[in-house]
Amino acid sequence: MTRSSNKKGKKKEAADAAGNPAPEAMVQDESTAPGPQDGAAKNAAAGDPADEEALEAEVVVPSVEEEPSVEDQLRRERDDFQEKWLRVLAELDNVRKRARRDVDDARRHTQADLLRSFLTVHDNMERALQSLRNGPDNGDREGFLQGVELIHQSLAALLKERGVTPVEAMGQEFDPNLHEAVAQLPREGVESGHVIEIVQQGFRIGDLVLRPARVIISS
Repeated sequence: MTRSSNKKGKKKEAADAAGNPAPEAMVQDESTAPGPQDGAAKNAAAGDPADEEALEAEVVVPSVEEEPSVEDQLRRERDDFQEKWLRVLAELDNVRKRARRDVDDARRHTQADLLRSFLTVHDNMERALQSLRNGPDNGDREGFLQGVELIHQSLAALLKERGVTPVEAMGQEFDPNLHEAVAQLPREGVESGHVIEIVQQGFRIGDLVLRPARVIISS
């Protein structure tokens, strides 16, 4: 009975070993074991509300810029026009200042050029006066007269070179655009309203009257 019972025990252990695996074989590999993410995905697929909210929180929604309102557009256009207007005003002011400086410079240069021409006449007049003062008896009036006549001739020539001519007045009919009457006297043989005497010579340059002639006309 001992041998038969031993055989039966061995057969039973072999059968148990073939049908029931060892506890170590039941331990699964960590690489094949389902993780928490896979579980969340399965739960989300199964319809778990908490997992659906977690997935929606991970989705980045792009921000949409709001279009500016009509008031903002009008305000921006107003600011742009105001800036352009101020810039144009500043440029216009600079142009005016430059034009004023150019006119002033041109006037100064013109005056300097004209006055430079009269310096010769001034020098000749000064020499004539000096010669009269240093004369032996201060009685050389003839020489002084000749010197003054030469100065007058040089001055008339200078004015003519500049286009300045005397205003015709003697014997002419009175013209208020060219003449200035200072008196009116009767004169036989002369029609009324004609120039009978020149008090001060007038001058003109082209059609521009520099100074009207001061005259006496017949009544």
